[in-house]
Amino acid sequence: MEKKIRIGLWILVIGLSYSLYSAIMNPIRFNKEKKLRSADVIERLKEVRKAQIAFKEVNRFYARNFNELIPLIDTGEFTIVQRRDEEFKYYNEVYREHQLKDTTYIDTLGFASIKDSIFGAGFNLEELRFIPHAEGAELELRAGRINSGKLKVHVFEARAPKEKYLMGLDDDLIKNTAKDLVVGSMNSVKINGNWE
Repeated sequence: MEKKIRIGLWILVIGLSYSLYSAIMNPIRFNKEKKLRSADVIERLKEVRKAQIAFKEVNRFYARNFNELIPLIDTGEFTIVQRRDEEFKYYNEVYREHQLKDTTYIDTLGFASIKDSIFGAGFNLEELRFIPHAEGAELELRAGRINSGKLKVHVFEARAPKEKYLMGLDDDLIKNTAKDLVVGSMNSVKINGNWE
């Protein structure tokens, strides 16, 4: 009888030790995996920011969705220009004297592919819409205009929900210790991310 009690106590001690070890190690493992996944998602959001800036440079507004953004980045071109400021002398008949006049010349030197300029030739643009580690879930992309003082300003926001990029990890830790990763804002004029 005493032997059975000892065996039972040892099993209880081992079970409680394992339970305590798991309780300590689970947040550590979660934070390590969260850090790795967040780094991949942040890199993807930076790529989206680059693409949106290029889109705005061509169109004067941000893309509202990836179906607008990806085709332009894939086939669009930047115009390469050179600006020169020169002064020349001319005769002013009103003042009856020679004066200097400033002139700006803008020359078009050529065109460069947006995709190759930003991402390089081997980049797969279709991957731009997907959240890493989220089993095919897409980033939430929005764009619009807001009032900033007396101006209407174009803004965009790309969001990776924490439930998507941390899929498969502890739900309580996701809810309590993680945050959505976002670049841009629909409420203010900024294009930085919430991790910076």
